[in-house]
Amino acid sequence: MSKTAYAQIHTARFGKAEEDVAPLTFVKPLTDLCLQSAALNFKSRPTFAGIPEKFKENLCKLIPTDLPLQVSAPLIESDVYWKRCASDLFQNCLPQEHGHSWKQLFFERTAEEAIENFDGSQEAMDALIELLLTSRDFIYKLQIRQFSSHADVSFLFDALPNLYSLNITYGSKNVGMKYERSIFGMKLTDAELLAQQLAKTETLTTLILNENMLDDEKVRRLVVGLRDNITITHLDLSHNKISDRGTRALCKCLGKDSVISTLILCDNHIHSEGGKFLGRSLQTNTCLINLNLRLNRLGEKGGCYIFEGLKSNSALSHLHIGGNGLGDGSGQGEAVRIFAAMLRLNSSIEFVDISSNALGPEGGMILRDALEENTKMKNMDVRVNKISPEVVAAIKQLLERNVERNREDEEDGKKLSDRKQQKGITTTEKQ
Repeated sequence: MSKTAYAQIHTARFGKAEEDVAPLTFVKPLTDLCLQSAALNFKSRPTFAGIPEKFKENLCKLIPTDLPLQVSAPLIESDVYWKRCASDLFQNCLPQEHGHSWKQLFFERTAEEAIENFDGSQEAMDALIELLLTSRDFIYKLQIRQFSSHADVSFLFDALPNLYSLNITYGSKNVGMKYERSIFGMKLTDAELLAQQLAKTETLTTLILNENMLDDEKVRRLVVGLRDNITITHLDLSHNKISDRGTRALCKCLGKDSVISTLILCDNHIHSEGGKFLGRSLQTNTCLINLNLRLNRLGEKGGCYIFEGLKSNSALSHLHIGGNGLGDGSGQGEAVRIFAAMLRLNSSIEFVDISSNALGPEGGMILRDALEENTKMKNMDVRVNKISPEVVAAIKQLLERNVERNREDEEDGKKLSDRKQQKGITTTEKQ
């Protein structure tokens, strides 16, 4: 096209000479104008019908983030839109903690905030249930940092059929000068109401109840529901006030039919008697893989019970028993000797944290000698035990030896499996 012809077309189109209007490069494409119009009117016409697939993502970048959730939840899947919504409302958004989904993050954080601010009134309950029902397909885990209403939690389980992880702390945050002891911690009625739901749930696999001032009586109420539960594999009751009677009740959930693989009881009030009940359970339990007892009060006798129980255990791989008053500093204590005997017999434990005890120099040497005969242990934390640096270095060297041996065994096993698989393929081809 000649320059003159182009100028004539330009004048006919804009009614002005070319030098009097913006260049064509500054005129927005018609597709952009259409997308802007569709986004502007999306609230009154919420649909993607007629929008080509390649333009939908661009439209999601323009749709207002204040749409009613009843409209946006079932209709919009694009993470571009939900990232904008979440970033407008929340700080420190980490989608990797929410299934790597911005949509899941938005609905879980929104529900958490609503539950934490719930005041217990019927009007607030109706609004909260409406929100949960709208969000039910996108909520899988909840971390409720304050639940001051102490309401019946059945509404959570009834409204959220996909809930697999619940972390809930009863109480209030940032109370300042309005502090009252009664508003903190779980009550007996709270434990009973939660136990009723634990007995019925078919989806919950993780239950975290730390910092709830749980004592023995409340744990006994919870166990009523936990005994009938067949889904919870991760149970965290750390930072509470559970003592020996509560531990005895919990051990009823560790029988032959138990499905709990991780039990966290750190920072409680468990003494030697509680250690005895746990030790007995460990003798027959075949499911528990991770047991965390650090920062309790087991003492020498309690440690002995635990280690005796592990002599015949073939499931546990991780044991945290640091800060429990094991040993007397001289290495003459009974617990370290039973621990060493257990290391010679047990072939499943790979990680032990026995730090912040008082095993002493001789106790360190006893552990070193036991590790000479153990080929499975990969990591052992023996810090703050008054063990000499030379013995600590020797223990570290033995653990590195085990790691290398296990790596070689895994490689040999993989090669053998590959050869068998290849042999099977060759035999099939010949037939």
